[in-house]
This record gives sequence, C-alpha cells and structure tokens, in this order.
Amino acid sequence: MSTQELIFIILLGLSFGSFLNVVIYRLPRGESLLIPSSHCPKCRKPLKWYHNIPILSYLFLRGRCAYCGEKISLQYPLVELLTSALLLSLYVKYKPLYGWLSFGFLSFFVLILIAVFFIDLKHKEIPDLLTFSLILAGWLFSLTGKNPLGLTLKESLISSFSGMGLLFFINEVYYLFTKRDGIGMGDFKLMGGLGAYLGYQSFYNLLLFASLIGVISFVVYQIYSKFIKKVSFSSEDPLKREIPFGPLLSLSALIYLFNPKSLL
Repeated sequence: MSTQELIFIILLGLSFGSFLNVVIYRLPRGESLLIPSSHCPKCRKPLKWYHNIPILSYLFLRGRCAYCGEKISLQYPLVELLTSALLLSLYVKYKPLYGWLSFGFLSFFVLILIAVFFIDLKHKEIPDLLTFSLILAGWLFSLTGKNPLGLTLKESLISSFSGMGLLFFINEVYYLFTKRDGIGMGDFKLMGGLGAYLGYQSFYNLLLFASLIGVISFVVYQIYSKFIKKVSFSSEDPLKREIPFGPLLSLSALIYLFNPKSLL
C-alpha cells in the first residue's frame, strides 16, 4: 500500500463525489447525466473547468456561483469529501486482502448508497436505475468469488428476493393495522440490492440499526423543532410525518459493510 495509491484513491473519490452530485441533482428530475455540461441551476450558465474542481472550487468561490452569486449548497463539498473518505476506507480494509476487482464492486456499492441517501432524503423516492443497478452488480459480484462475505450466486439471488419480500411482509403487517403503506416500493428494491451484496444474514442488523437511527433522528428532530426553532405541531400528528427509509437503510448497510463480523 503505497502513498501514491492512497493519493490516487483520495483524488478518485473526490472525482466520483463530484459526479455523484450531478446524479443526485439530475436523476430525480429525469435529466441527462451527461448533457448539458455542468451549469448553475439558477442562471443556467455553463461552468468553466476550474469551477468544477472538487472542494477547491467551492472554497475559492466562497460557496457561490461565479456568475450570478447564487449560494451553492454545502451538499456539494460534503458529498465529495464523504465519497473520498469512504473509498479510502474501503481501499485500506478490503483491497489488500481481496484485490482491485473486489474494491471496484464494493466502491460501486458505496457510490450507489450515497446517491440513494441524498436523493431519498430530499425527494422521498429512490430511482429504479440505482436499485436495479445495485441488484445486478450484487449478482455479478457473487460470480467473481471475491465478495468478502463469501456469497455464491445462489445465495445472492435468494438474499435479494427475500430482502424485497421481507420489507413487503413488514409493510403488509403495518397496513393491516394502520390502513396505509409505511414503506415505499423503492425501499423494497433497495433491500433487494443490499441482500444481493450483503446476504440475508445481514437483514437483522440492517433493520435493527435502520430503526434505531430512525428513532434517534426523529427524537432529535422533534427536540430541535420544538425547543430551538419553536415550531408548533398542533395541527399535525408528528407520528404521521413521513421519514424516508432509504437513508436509514443506506447508513445501516455502510455500518455493516465495514463491521460485518462485529455486529449482532
């Protein structure tokens, strides 16, 4: 593991993070990921190449468009830093033991989950392109024999379909008591992708940690809204407020990916 390789992975992560920002913005809107070139969402002017340098351009421009001065979301440098940090962590943990092929498939897994996290958090939907790509990649990964969890194609197939079935069953039970759906179709397919990569043995951990993170997030949000923002919920039942499940599953999957042997 050389210093040059570490630097390469860091820069690669920043570059992929920059592209993920395009995916996160355009994919839910049905726009092409390649055409037109990067531009300001407000003034629509094409950006110069030096406006797209990860992290540095954001700092140099002080978080604003070079043309119209529109504020640039902090999400952009955050996604770039997060992607770089996760790919570097993957490289250190898995590449020396399982090689570049395994690192490539696991990197794709992480990139998809980052996109799912931010898209579902903002739009409360998960594009089929992401979930179906995750499922297919998980099946192909099992064929290489390089999956650190040792999944065979049969296990990957069973896990992907049982993952979708498990969430469908939970949703049906929820519907039986509340007469409304509690989990979206995108979450079913996302669970299928997680199963294809991580196996059905991960389901207990994924659902438990997703639920715990969800409860903690809900409580923190309620405290923040009531005591800091002074927002009144008298006209709305907070227990009926929608909380996207995709980000919670994504976080749980990342936790499990890096600690598959040390969890419950």
